[in-house]
Amino acid sequence: MIGKLRGFIDQVQEDRCLIDVGGVGYVLFISHKTANLLNNHQKKQEISLIVETLVKQDSIELYGFISEIEKIWFLELMKVQGVGAKMAQKILSALSIEELVKAIASADVKSFSKISGIGPKLASRITTEMRDAPKKLGIDVGIINDNINIDNFDNNNQNVQDALSALENLGYKKHDSLKIINFIISDNKNITLENLITSALRELSKKKS
Repeated sequence: MIGKLRGFIDQVQEDRCLIDVGGVGYVLFISHKTANLLNNHQKKQEISLIVETLVKQDSIELYGFISEIEKIWFLELMKVQGVGAKMAQKILSALSIEELVKAIASADVKSFSKISGIGPKLASRITTEMRDAPKKLGIDVGIINDNINIDNFDNNNQNVQDALSALENLGYKKHDSLKIINFIISDNKNITLENLITSALRELSKKKS
């Protein structure tokens, strides 16, 4: 089983990427958000991707993630009857982690029904079967509102840790990454994990140019 790959990104498509690890190319299925981050990443810089290996009867598929939290929700989504790996990635492409948790907490069937391939029955099943997922992962759905960021767990610094991990996986130094992350958060304490990573990546790229 492959749990992590470190190498150079050779190609990035909408739902997959090719990572060169010591001359061997691995195809990883990824969300659109991960694809966007990889497209903004400097091609000659080594990166590390968290991997979930799915062994099927006739194939082995690899799914790649920049952050651990994306993989966690990928696995939670796959527990729902009728949601396979490709559909889980499609949901993560359409909704941020914050939007996903809010939709589950409020039983917002419409948010899922808007995603291609998800009908009313499957949308209802997702909200029903995943209603306990936020609590299990340490998210207090009782405090959800527009002013509170819920991309993290109970730990208030989880966004910083996940963003730092993602940037280190992309090859950036811990000291430089943490400095940029703290600067961004000081200006916007309610920034989502996705936007934090994107903003930090943009600032770090400026320093290298």
